[in-house]
Amino acid sequence: MAVYSDLGGLDALAARLPFHIDDQAAVLALYERWRAFRQAADYAQLELWLYCFVGRYFFIRAIREPHLSEVELEQLIGDTFLRLRSQLDSVREPERFVSWVGTSCRNAFLNYLRSVRRRPQPMPDDSPFEEPEVEAHLERHDLARLLPLVAAAIERLPEFLREVARLALLQGLSYTEISQRLNRSPGTVRVYLSRAFRRLREDPRLQEFL
Repeated sequence: MAVYSDLGGLDALAARLPFHIDDQAAVLALYERWRAFRQAADYAQLELWLYCFVGRYFFIRAIREPHLSEVELEQLIGDTFLRLRSQLDSVREPERFVSWVGTSCRNAFLNYLRSVRRRPQPMPDDSPFEEPEVEAHLERHDLARLLPLVAAAIERLPEFLREVARLALLQGLSYTEISQRLNRSPGTVRVYLSRAFRRLREDPRLQEFL
């Protein structure tokens, strides 16, 4: 994970702010001004600061947390940023705005750690990909018809999920083989496949077979 280069990118983004990202007095003044006057320019600066703060918080955590994959890091940053942005109006004590953001980031990370502890034991990296057992009611002609349907459903997946799904479901590659082919960590491959499976299960054209 290119955490350090990504942190550098965040620093470049934060340089657009008219104050340092850690200048709490300036952030608080900006937030209170936006709450009072609702100026678009203030909101844009507030949004930029919020994204940089959230991103930096989780990037630093990622350096210390080996279980956090690139995909999970991106999701944590995106989900937390969007949630906090939607709640900017609901901070009950505006004078504690910066503290509220920091506490919210910490709680989001603790929730992530709890979810990691609840995960089932991961498969070995070099174990072959195991497809789900086929239901007994699927006859041979159904299976012959299912393969092109799955292939078509894979093509409807987002681009970043499409290739891992092809390699796992259509070519039967292991996590390690997919990881090496795509130059991604096995953990990232697992996360991508999990998302791909969820989307495929929700695909209406596959519903009658799954």
